[in-house]
Amino acid sequence: MATQLPVTGRRSHRKSRNGCQQCKARKVKCDEGRPTCRNCKKHHVECSFFATTNGSPSPYEVSDTPLISTHADPAAGQTTSTAPELAISDLELLHHFSTSTAYTFSQHPAIQTFWRVNAPRIGFSAPYALRAILAISALHLAHLRPHQKKFYVNQAEYHHDAAVKQVAPNMTHLMQEDSAGVLLFSMLTSFISCAKPRKLDDFLLFRRGEVSEWLVFFRGSGTIVKYARDSLSSGPMAAILNIRGNRTEFRNSLVTDQKSFMSDLEVLIREEVRDMEELKIYLDALEEMKRSYVLWTDQCPTQWETDDVFVWPLGVSQEFLELLREQRPVALVIFGFFCPLLHRLEWMWWINGWAIHLLSRIHGLLDAAHRSWIQWPMEQLGWCT
Repeated sequence: MATQLPVTGRRSHRKSRNGCQQCKARKVKCDEGRPTCRNCKKHHVECSFFATTNGSPSPYEVSDTPLISTHADPAAGQTTSTAPELAISDLELLHHFSTSTAYTFSQHPAIQTFWRVNAPRIGFSAPYALRAILAISALHLAHLRPHQKKFYVNQAEYHHDAAVKQVAPNMTHLMQEDSAGVLLFSMLTSFISCAKPRKLDDFLLFRRGEVSEWLVFFRGSGTIVKYARDSLSSGPMAAILNIRGNRTEFRNSLVTDQKSFMSDLEVLIREEVRDMEELKIYLDALEEMKRSYVLWTDQCPTQWETDDVFVWPLGVSQEFLELLREQRPVALVIFGFFCPLLHRLEWMWWINGWAIHLLSRIHGLLDAAHRSWIQWPMEQLGWCT
């Protein structure tokens, strides 16, 4: 009888449960060497460890659980665990946000001051907002330091995922208790979604066939401003809300002359859509877009602000978003006319490239007949066929 060989399983190895923060962000095994693990030495980055509770660290408790490190005790002549220390990588992100990233959301000096000074202050009492600050800062560093892109993108995902886990199930309660923190988080989440590395099938407003999480938060911010305006206007958000209000008044004061490209699109929509209810949804979305296109005149300033463009996805109806999710041709065409507006913001690093990416996706989804409808947006982006 043949000798039966013993069945052996996969060789087991010791799992790294107390690895450093940097290895966890990069999703690699840590040798837990202190004060600096082998991976951090290799990549020449700061190495920091989570404090543990019952032997298991929790990556989502950083705001409540201090970081620890070890160093030599000169008096005792041995290495000892010290009192809680700082998370150097997080401090780097916060420093970069205040000295660099904060200047990339607007060219208005008062808005820049808000992001540089007030936003971190709000974050200190709203950990989820602070995590969003760290996430957008990490993405900015990924943009500026391509050779470390993967490392910083992982940091951004780590912080933002933790923030979403805290906000999503508690949105209603947080809106009542900390409207400024939730509003700041919602604004930053829209920036983060645009700043993340794009995939070929990214559609900005939708993800995996559903309305993107950032758009849900972003549209919710309108509700926050509406129902908590008094408290927001007397707090750290006052300056940015005041400037937003002035900007809205400026847009409303401009002459809403009928633009030929919008008139032509309206004619095409009226000719094609026979269902009156659906027609009204499209025309309302078009009317909402005119609030941004009113700036498409010689009277408008050379530099557009985010509110000038994102006022459309903030105000468009849920019914239109549903038709767009279903990829109805007319809804796609209207979305195509949003791309030239988005193109006006491409001086911002986190918007750059989105306009042509979206219009390319829309072009690919439309049939030959409807592709001619988006000729004007294509020309505005310098894309001629």
